[in-house]
Amino acid sequence: MKKAIVLGVGNAQVDLIRYLKLQGWWVIGCSYRREGRGLDDIDQFALLNITDADGIEQLARAENVDLVYSIGSDLAMPAAARVASRLGLPFLIPAETAELLQNKLLLRGFLTEHAISPICYKGIRSQADLDDWSIFPAIVKPVDNQGQRGVFVAASREEAKARLENSLQFSRSRTVIIEEFLVGPEISVNTFVVNGETVFNEVSDRLVVEEFPGGIPRGHIYPAVHCAEAARQEAQRLTEECNRALGVRNGPVYYQMILTAGGPRIVEVTPRLDGCHMWRLIKMTSGVDLLEASVKCLLGETPPALTVKPGLQTRYLGFYYCPPGSQFSRANHPAVPAAEHLEYYYADGEIVRPINGYWEKVGYYIEPIFHRPCFWRE
Repeated sequence: MKKAIVLGVGNAQVDLIRYLKLQGWWVIGCSYRREGRGLDDIDQFALLNITDADGIEQLARAENVDLVYSIGSDLAMPAAARVASRLGLPFLIPAETAELLQNKLLLRGFLTEHAISPICYKGIRSQADLDDWSIFPAIVKPVDNQGQRGVFVAASREEAKARLENSLQFSRSRTVIIEEFLVGPEISVNTFVVNGETVFNEVSDRLVVEEFPGGIPRGHIYPAVHCAEAARQEAQRLTEECNRALGVRNGPVYYQMILTAGGPRIVEVTPRLDGCHMWRLIKMTSGVDLLEASVKCLLGETPPALTVKPGLQTRYLGFYYCPPGSQFSRANHPAVPAAEHLEYYYADGEIVRPINGYWEKVGYYIEPIFHRPCFWRE
């Protein structure tokens, strides 16, 4: 029986764990704490931080595993690539590329160097570093953390300085990035590269929870209905250009963008599937299975066809949310009548764990959209 180590046992990893189990794999899940929905599906648990490459390597050697991988987690990607490289196991991107893409300051520098979606930004380590920054409003983010932890929007230099220390605490390197605040609708672009060519490049609307910083997603619409054709084409051009500049040869690359008045601007790039189960939304809508393609490509096998079928029925992937620390009840999040897929992350009575610290996902559903809304579902 083939063995795989999956880095993480949270909601994003459940899809990968279940896929591998259906294919007959023995799955070992790693996490720094024994907590997560994937625990019910794995065969074996290892108490290891998903960034601990040395510890994961030791486990992989002891278990003689065939695969080390992760989806939905930026933090896991460098370790997955590093361990696979050391052991001669397959990997899609080198650890150096994964590290570049998980560090917001390095990524912004890379994009600027290659004249791809440039914006104003600066690395910040202390209040003094803000003295020569004059663009407000601005958004401040820890450079090496994922999610919305430590992210805030500052209307002035005084506010940026006052809130800086809290943001620095969420950075392992105690570094944040301050960027000009981009205004406009958000989109996601899921791409897939085969032999250096971007063969899949699909745009979806990314609807966010307006009252929280950092773009917490409340839902996705695919195919996009709020993105004009010219903006869609420019976004796809940018992703292809960026994939080439990064030297990606095979596998998924996920983008988040904001459609500003000056055109699409890249906000995030990550060499993995997204953490919002969009592979399922895309599969149900277009017939393209990016999860299967990722695993097969990783194993050196021919991925399934990545051709989008014509005449797509628009679908919406929506999330259920609760505040962290609250008690979950399914009765407060009833099933959507038209839902074609529904999953809850918690059982009744469980306490919602803090992930981003603002508003936590507790489940999701996918439903068809039978009309083109101007703003879908409050």
